[in-house]
Amino acid sequence: MGCGGIGISASDASTTTIVSVAFTIIIRIICGPVADGLGVRLTYTCMLIVLCIPGFLAVFVQDFGQLLVVRALIGLIGGSFVLTQLWTTLMFHSNIVGLANATTAGWGNLGGGAALVVIALCFGGFKSSGYDNNTAWRASLAWPPCVVFLTGFAIYFLSDDCPYGNYTELKKRKAEQVSDDPDDGGGDPTAEPASIAGRSLKIAASNWRVWILFTTYMFSFGLELVVNGQISLYLSTAFAMSQQEGALVGGCFGLTNLFARSFGGWMSDYAYKRWSVRGRIWSLFLQTIMEGILMLIFTHGTYETYGPGGALAVLIFWGITVQATEGGTYGLVPFVEPSAVGGVAGIVGAGGNTGALVGNTMVKYMKVRPAFAGLGWLTICAGFLVALIHMPGHGSMFCAADPIEEKKDEKPAQQQQPQQQGGQY
Repeated sequence: MGCGGIGISASDASTTTIVSVAFTIIIRIICGPVADGLGVRLTYTCMLIVLCIPGFLAVFVQDFGQLLVVRALIGLIGGSFVLTQLWTTLMFHSNIVGLANATTAGWGNLGGGAALVVIALCFGGFKSSGYDNNTAWRASLAWPPCVVFLTGFAIYFLSDDCPYGNYTELKKRKAEQVSDDPDDGGGDPTAEPASIAGRSLKIAASNWRVWILFTTYMFSFGLELVVNGQISLYLSTAFAMSQQEGALVGGCFGLTNLFARSFGGWMSDYAYKRWSVRGRIWSLFLQTIMEGILMLIFTHGTYETYGPGGALAVLIFWGITVQATEGGTYGLVPFVEPSAVGGVAGIVGAGGNTGALVGNTMVKYMKVRPAFAGLGWLTICAGFLVALIHMPGHGSMFCAADPIEEKKDEKPAQQQQPQQQGGQY
């Protein structure tokens, strides 16, 4: 296949994708705790400004080795998702944090599709201006890193770390409080950001509930990525659709980003208002189980039993449930470990890309239909894991909180006083 004129093979292209996803997993685990130490605003600014550089370098790639390095570095910008989720958690009240987290994530995914459309339009414009294919593609890739660079500056100069202000101001305020009352029990305001980040990651990784959410995100967002990459081929073989028709159906599936993830977050918020955190657990359980069932229904269909219209209907309903599960997962994230939300958000976010690696590996060795069915069963298993979640001070799906636990009830991150997740503000 061609790729900007460097002539790499399909296998080489697949390798660069795998490496890029692997780097995204790593950065997602790391950047949340780092934001707990430095503040979201500064972490986000540094990430965008530094990582726009490999975006510019992509324009000048000449061989497979260069492409591999550039794609790996570009994969690091996937950590921005975790920073956005952490930032939204800090900015919005617990009554609406599910909807807020889900909307920023869903519209972020939609933005990826919009960027592809703009790139295609730029390519067409350059072609009509007389450029050849290779030059037109390279020129079309130059504008996204420009937007990333400008966004980084906008975040630094036009935003705050949280509703209470910026990290540096809060750190100074906390230091003054400690100097007046050294035994107030707060975190050490002079602690190094690296030690705060390490503490956040350690706390999050040692909480078993975090790994259940890792699993639900693994088989929701991760499964969505797998289906996005395989749906056109699957529909053309299982439902006798042309590649163009399959791509059109896949596009309709992608449009569910407009509302479905937000719908999942709203469901989580509604359940929280009615039944507190136990309602959020129930919401995620039902979303995950329904997602798995609909995936099994979809994979058992054929052209004779469903027809193209039936396949589209089931796929759209599945798309709604998979994104609702994503929204429901991050609706619960702020409540799992309020003292280390950055670490929790990072680990859970990494679950999505891990799921994509697992799913694509299954597709490679099992073929598409058996792999989709297997992923559907694994999704149902993940749903039953949710039923095991017991939140201190809140209880579980089937058991209310112990009276002793209620006295120790932990508030979600955004309801705490201005105290950094790792003990800073």
